Amino acid sequence: MPSLSLPWVIGPIPIVITVWAAYACGIAVAKQRATSGEAFVAALMLPIGLIAIVCQLFLSDGNLNIMLIIGQFIASFCFFIIMHASGWRRIFVRSKSESNVIIKYFAIGVCAYISFNVFILVFHGADRCTAGKCFVLEWGLGRIDHIFVRLYLGSAFGALMLIGILPVLFEGILKVIRNRI
Repeated sequence: MPSLSLPWVIGPIPIVITVWAAYACGIAVAKQRATSGEAFVAALMLPIGLIAIVCQLFLSDGNLNIMLIIGQFIASFCFFIIMHASGWRRIFVRSKSESNVIIKYFAIGVCAYISFNVFILVFHGADRCTAGKCFVLEWGLGRIDHIFVRLYLGSAFGALMLIGILPVLFEGILKVIRNRI
């Protein structure tokens, strides 16, 4: 039975998480329960799992960095679409003192996001596992020499950072547009 021999290209943990996320997103949208932590995690992990699977099946790993950044943006936008469909509405009411703190956190978030992607760009990591811990991780998540695991983990962390950055950016753009009109 060679098809069931581990490690798989796409490991069992991402498969289970993506299936669970699809179920949890369906429940959150059907029942309009966007405020649960389950809906938040599912709305984040469903697009990440689907993007990584599609890239593994149809794209080569020659342009991993471009796919990683595009995957992070697509996963972030899909997160907001899923959360909006499940009834989540964000209210933008802030005082002047809160705006300075938010700008400071926004700058820290942008710097962290850029440094994370530069780190991934510079340090790709090894293509094979040699240590025991790495081998167990490869059994759970999938083979490291394929694009799926790198895209799955990199998109998850990058999209989580973008979820905090994009609303502040869009709010600032809307404020500039409203003040101009």
